[in-house]
Amino acid sequence: MDFRIDALLPATATQLWEIFFDVKRVATLIPGCENVEEVEKLKVFSAVMRQKIGPFKLDVPTRIDIESYEIERQVSLKAAGRDKATGTTIDVGMVVNLEEQRDGDEVLCKLDVSASMQVAGRLASLGYPIVRKRSEQLFAEFEARLRAELANLDGGRSAEPQAELATTAAGTPVRDRAPRPPASSQAARTAGVAPASAPRSGGATELVFLWPRLGINVAAALGVAHGAVALGQSPWWWLAAPLLGVAASLGKRAD
Repeated sequence: MDFRIDALLPATATQLWEIFFDVKRVATLIPGCENVEEVEKLKVFSAVMRQKIGPFKLDVPTRIDIESYEIERQVSLKAAGRDKATGTTIDVGMVVNLEEQRDGDEVLCKLDVSASMQVAGRLASLGYPIVRKRSEQLFAEFEARLRAELANLDGGRSAEPQAELATTAAGTPVRDRAPRPPASSQAARTAGVAPASAPRSGGATELVFLWPRLGINVAAALGVAHGAVALGQSPWWWLAAPLLGVAASLGKRAD
C-alpha cells in the first residue's frame, strides 16, 4: 500500500526539521505512538505503536532506522515491527522532503511524504480496503496535528509585545531603561504635594479574527472531524469541529 502527503505549511524548513527530529515532540503528533526513544543518535529509534483496526487491538514494538538524511531537506527511513498477540508484522518505508518557498513576505514549506506499507498476519485477513482506510485516517490525523502544532508556534510569536522590540535612537532597548516620571509629578514632589492621579480612559474591546490562524484552525478541525466520523462518531462533528476552530481563532483588539 502506498500513501502520500503533499501539503504547503506555514513554517520554515528549519521549524519542521526541529519538530521531526525532536523524538518526544513528534511522538505526540503520531496517533498511537508511545515510548519513543533514540537508541543511536539520528540513526536508530524505538517506539510502540498502539492501534485498533477492526476487531484487532495491536501493540507493535517498532524499530525505526534512518537510512539517510540531508538537513532541512530530506530524510529517508524504514520502520518494522511485530504484534505478538496477532502475529501481525508491519513494514514501512518512508521518504520525507522539505522545500522552503516564499509567497511575498510569507515563508512557507512544502511537505512531501511518500510511504509504502506492507502488512502480513491476521491483520491482513481484514482485507486491503479496511487496512488502507484506517491507514489513511492515521496519515490525515498526523497532518492535522502537525498543522495545529505550527499554529501554536505562530500564536506564540504573535503574542510577543511590540514594546519588547522597540529601541531608542541610541540603540538601547526601551525595556532596559527605567521610565522617567512626568515633569508635573517631579515638581509636585519637590513642593511636597502629592501629584493628582491621571484619569483612566475606558477603552472598548473588540473581537476580531486572527489571520492566518483562522484558516489553519479550520483546516485542522476538518481533519479531526473527518477522523471522528470515519471512526463511527456522530456526523455532528462536521459542524461542531469547524465551529470550535473558528472560535479558537478569535482574539481581542482594544481601542
